[in-house]
Amino acid sequence: MRSVTHEVAARLRGRIAHGELRPGMRLPSERALAARFNVSRVTVVRALTRLRLEGLVVTRHGSGTFVAATDRLLDTVASHPARSPHPGDGAAEVLDLRWATTAGPADLVQVVQAACHDALPAALRGDGAAGASLDTLTELLAHYLTRSGLATRPAQLTLTAGAMTGLGLVLDVAGPPGGLAVAETPSYPGALRILSQRRRRVRGWPAGAADWDPGYLAGLLRAGPPGVLYVQPDGHNPTGATMPASARETIGAMTAAAGWLVVADETLRPLRLAGDTTASLAAGDHRAIVVASLSKTVWGGLHLGWIRAPAGITRQLRSAAAAMGAGPSALDQITVAALLPSLDPVIHRRTRLLGENLEHLERRLRDIGPAKLRWHSPAGGVTLWLDLHPRSCHEVVQECARLGVLLEPASTYAVDGRDDRHLRIPFTVPPPAIDRVADALTTVLDSRT
Repeated sequence: MRSVTHEVAARLRGRIAHGELRPGMRLPSERALAARFNVSRVTVVRALTRLRLEGLVVTRHGSGTFVAATDRLLDTVASHPARSPHPGDGAAEVLDLRWATTAGPADLVQVVQAACHDALPAALRGDGAAGASLDTLTELLAHYLTRSGLATRPAQLTLTAGAMTGLGLVLDVAGPPGGLAVAETPSYPGALRILSQRRRRVRGWPAGAADWDPGYLAGLLRAGPPGVLYVQPDGHNPTGATMPASARETIGAMTAAAGWLVVADETLRPLRLAGDTTASLAAGDHRAIVVASLSKTVWGGLHLGWIRAPAGITRQLRSAAAAMGAGPSALDQITVAALLPSLDPVIHRRTRLLGENLEHLERRLRDIGPAKLRWHSPAGGVTLWLDLHPRSCHEVVQECARLGVLLEPASTYAVDGRDDRHLRIPFTVPPPAIDRVADALTTVLDSRT
C-alpha cells in the first residue's frame, strides 16, 4: 500500500505532467496544499522533497516552491494522450498515436502574452486579415528563411493558415490544367486527401531511405500530360528519410523538361535528427514551390503556414488567399512575429528531445524477441516506419488497440492503399509512453512467433 506522502507527490506530479502546473508557476503554500489534500503539513513537505529530488520543483527561500523549467516540462512535444472513454472504470489511459500531433512549448505562453500586450491593440484597428501585421511578418519570415539557408524575398511569400491550406491554393492557382499528380508513396494522408479533393489522379513514387529512384519518376512523368509532383524531401512523413542531393538535382531537371510543377512540403525540414543538412529543393530549382507551417516545429494550434513561390505566381496566390480567407488570423500573425527571434532555440530543444525519444524507441524495438523487425533510422521528422513483414500491420494494429495503444495501419499512407507490412510509430511521446508501445508490440508479436 502506498504511503500518503507518495499519494500527494503523485497527484502533484500528475498536475505538472498534464500542464495544469506549468514551468515557472508558483505552487500554493505548504499550508494550502495540506488543506487541499487533507493531510498534515509534514506530509506535504516530504512530498515536495521527493519532487525536488526528481527535478520537478525548485524552492526559493522567501519566495516559495515553483515548477522547475526543465526541457521536458517546457516542451512535452506530444499532445496529451486520449482518456479512457469511461473514466470511472479503472482502465488505463488510451495512448493514441494515430496522429503525430504536437503540443505547444510552455515558453509560448510568454510570447503570446507579449504579442497581445505590444501588438494586438494596433492589430485590432485593422480587419484581422491584412494590414501592417501581415507585411511585418512577411518581411520577418523572409529574413528567417534566408538566414536558415533558403534565400527568400518578401515578394515570394504568401501567408496561409497551414501547409495543407497552402497546397490547396497552389493546386487551384498554379497547378497545370491536367488532372495528373505524382506523390511519394508512402506519403502524408492529408496531402493525398487534398490532391483527391482537387480531382487529381495520383500515382505513387516509392519514397524512403532506399527509394526515390529518379528513373522510376521519369517513367511516371512521361505517362501523361504535365501535372503536379508533391514531395517531402526532408523529415519525410511517415519514413523520416531525407531525399539525397542527387535526387533533388535530377527532379529539377526532369520536371522542368516535362513541364511539371514541383511542390515541396518542408514542414518537417527543421527537425533534423541525423546527417548533414541538405539544401532545400527550392534552392536548386527556382521553379519549385515550397509549402510549410509551424505545426510540428512549434504547435499544431498555431495556424500559420506559408507558400514560397516565384513572385509572379505569388501575386496570384495572395489574391486567391485573400478571396478565400485562407490566411492566418491577426493573432497568429503577431504571435509568430514575436516568436521568430527566439524560434531557433525552441526548434533545437525539440529536436534534441525527439532524438532522445527516438534513441529509446529504437533500443526497445531491437529488444523485441525473435520478430526480426526492420527499419531505417529516421534522419528527421517525428515518425519511424517499421517493417513488420510477414505480419499484417492491420492485425497488429487491432491487437495493439486491445492493449490500449492506438496506431494507424500503413494503408493510410499508401497512394494505392495496399501496404499491409509497415507501421508508423510517432516518437513525439516521452520514453515512458514509448515503453507502452514497445510492450504492446512485444506482446502482440511474440504471441505469433
